[in-house]
Amino acid sequence: MNKLKHIWFILSFLLFIQNGQAQFTLSGKITDNTGQGIPEANIRVENLSIGTFTNKNGEYELKNVPRNIEIVISALGYASQSKKIVFKQTQEQLNISLKNKQELLNQIEVQDRKTSTSSTLRLKSIEGTAIYASKKNEVIDLKNAVVNKSSNNARQIFATVPGATIWDSDCAGLQLGIGARGLSPDRTSNFNTRQNGYDMAADALGYPESYYAPPMQAIDKIEIVRGAASLQYGTQFGGMVNLKLKKGNPNQKISFSTMNTYNSVGHFNTFNDVGGQIGKLNYYAFVNHRSGSCNRPNTDFYNLTAHLRLAYQFSERLKVSAEFTHMEYLAQQAGGLTDVQFEEDPYQSLRTRNWFTVDWNLASIVLDYDFSSKTVLNMRNFALVGNRKALGFIQIPSRQDGPEFANRDLIVDFYQNIGNETRLLHKYRINSQPSAFLVGFRAYRGFTEKQQGFGSDDSDANFSFVTEDRNLLSDYNFPSTNLALFSENIFNITENFSITPGIRFENIHTNAQGFFDSSIRIPLTGEVVLDSVTTEDRSNNRSLLLVGIGSSYTFKNGLELYGNFSQNYRAITFNNLRVAAIAYDIDPNLQDEKGFNVELGTRGTLFDGIRLDAGLFALSYNQKIGSVVRTVTDNLGNVRIIRYTTNVADALIAGIETYVEADWITLLGLKSNLGLSTFINFSHIQGEYFNSIEPAIEGNKVEYVPDWNFKTGINSSYKNFKASVQFTYLSSQFSDATNAETSSTGIFGVIPAYWVLDFSAEYQYKWLRTEFGVNNITDNTYFTRRAIGYPGPGIIPSAPRNIYLGVGVSF
Repeated sequence: MNKLKHIWFILSFLLFIQNGQAQFTLSGKITDNTGQGIPEANIRVENLSIGTFTNKNGEYELKNVPRNIEIVISALGYASQSKKIVFKQTQEQLNISLKNKQELLNQIEVQDRKTSTSSTLRLKSIEGTAIYASKKNEVIDLKNAVVNKSSNNARQIFATVPGATIWDSDCAGLQLGIGARGLSPDRTSNFNTRQNGYDMAADALGYPESYYAPPMQAIDKIEIVRGAASLQYGTQFGGMVNLKLKKGNPNQKISFSTMNTYNSVGHFNTFNDVGGQIGKLNYYAFVNHRSGSCNRPNTDFYNLTAHLRLAYQFSERLKVSAEFTHMEYLAQQAGGLTDVQFEEDPYQSLRTRNWFTVDWNLASIVLDYDFSSKTVLNMRNFALVGNRKALGFIQIPSRQDGPEFANRDLIVDFYQNIGNETRLLHKYRINSQPSAFLVGFRAYRGFTEKQQGFGSDDSDANFSFVTEDRNLLSDYNFPSTNLALFSENIFNITENFSITPGIRFENIHTNAQGFFDSSIRIPLTGEVVLDSVTTEDRSNNRSLLLVGIGSSYTFKNGLELYGNFSQNYRAITFNNLRVAAIAYDIDPNLQDEKGFNVELGTRGTLFDGIRLDAGLFALSYNQKIGSVVRTVTDNLGNVRIIRYTTNVADALIAGIETYVEADWITLLGLKSNLGLSTFINFSHIQGEYFNSIEPAIEGNKVEYVPDWNFKTGINSSYKNFKASVQFTYLSSQFSDATNAETSSTGIFGVIPAYWVLDFSAEYQYKWLRTEFGVNNITDNTYFTRRAIGYPGPGIIPSAPRNIYLGVGVSF
């Protein structure tokens, strides 16, 4: 009997041990907040050397694990999660959704609600074949932005971007003028501007001005990456602005919409688009027409923009897309004003013969190839063929104009550019931590022909040179080539801490071949006293190496602390080589600009309903190009005041930029069809010159730096109705390095402090859509720009109160 008890005890003990050592299997899928599978996500068992990775669909399987375990799930660009599991059966399934580290946690919930009022997003650590980890960035989601898109109202559209300054000098939004941190907003030339990831400016190096701007009604999102973007996108100090156009709806074979808007200042806008998915082909096309006039006499304009995109998915790995965009416009320019004239009547026009026209053609072929879930390739081939022509009387505003006075000045530019940018991104592991390596190559060939001479003495838009009795004032070819290699790598030291170093090598070759008329003329009559022509053939070949490093730490609550340092470089432009203008001259020994950007900030969710992005920055310039006021005397003894462009000094610009948004429905824990949020966008920036070439500049403030830049707004929605109110305030700022308070010409002086209030609303009932708004509700009189050439020179007044109303349908 005792023996039987002993045998039973031993058998029970062995069964207990066997049961305790039974092995289990866990499987499932790791997805992002949209439900898409995350490839190469790491699933490991805490305190055990057991782990696996997800496949390209985000699926995983863990075999031979104990009954009671804790697993940790991590993926590059996503917040890690841990889960405790006690198996009830030998095989169980667990699906987990990871939240993107770069997006604020509550924003994911907000975006899923139909009552969403948020239009500000953040880029992921990796987007396609680009790395944005540790970089200050903003994404404007225009689907949720309730603003005046029909007029491309940049003041409203970029209201949530900290530190941004906007030139409100174009009521129809024919051009974008965006600056930041002491960088001139002039045609957004201090940013690398792109459409769908490829260049859209006149010449990325020699003439980086954006004469073309797509209609905001065609844009899905606007991506903005600050100065650290220099490592991946080139040498601009401002960073990169990428305008991502809409694509065809992948869930419909065909969809169509039209919106027709009239503005009380006198212009009409019609936007029409069509798109969809047919098998493996995605297509999208739009046509936009704008015409009318602005808030002053002599401001008639006409604009036409058309775009077509075709994308074909040849296989799971290969996708090819092709795009073509054409834009043309003709605009009469009312000219600038002196300070006295602006005080007398800010909306008067003293120029009847000034015209400006642009013809722009962009094309691209983009190839995306996935070698595996770890390695992807993106190849962008792009080209630009375009021209711009400026015709008018560009003397100072106090000079009277008319056909009986003189032939008009005519400047004609032709652009022919072609380029390729290829990127390879590879994801890998270091000690089970996900990492990513990016390497890229850029080859660019630009060709600009610039001619300047005399146009007719009529008042029409005749862009032909008068050459019978007067030669061209200048005729130049500006060929340029750019070869670049760049690389960045995300190293995840721990699940919460990452370091991202980067490097870029640039070879820039620019040429200037041509002549300019160095004759001496009598200013009033144009009569030649001494006939002379100077021929030039200049070449500048330089290579440079840019380096940078960023780091990021994500706390358990999702709040991120980030910082970065990046070197910057900006080549002198073709305009800095030779321009013949009576009120403008250039230093023949002008040098390229060099410097760096450094940032430290925090972004994320303070608590449910409150989102924050706040940081400190410093931007350092060496040999900053700027303008000084000089008095010159020609060989005939005529004395005049000019703006002289030169390397004025070194400069340091530093400040704080803060963006806070409150979603009141989430904050109060309400479940409602009502959406209500407010935002505050605040920056305080100081800029100062030192090591100046002229004593009068030493210690002066940097131009285009308002001490205070404050924007706030209320966004609300109820079912299919959305509305927004925005308030903008900028303190005074100087327009040149001498910090001149005023001038008799209006070309230089203070840009006074101003504030503007805007209202916009949208409503959709089934297939019918309407929009309504009032810009500059209080009808404030102000200006944001003092032009030195076209469309002035002088003060360019901003638009008075204007009301817009639009009606459209969508199927």
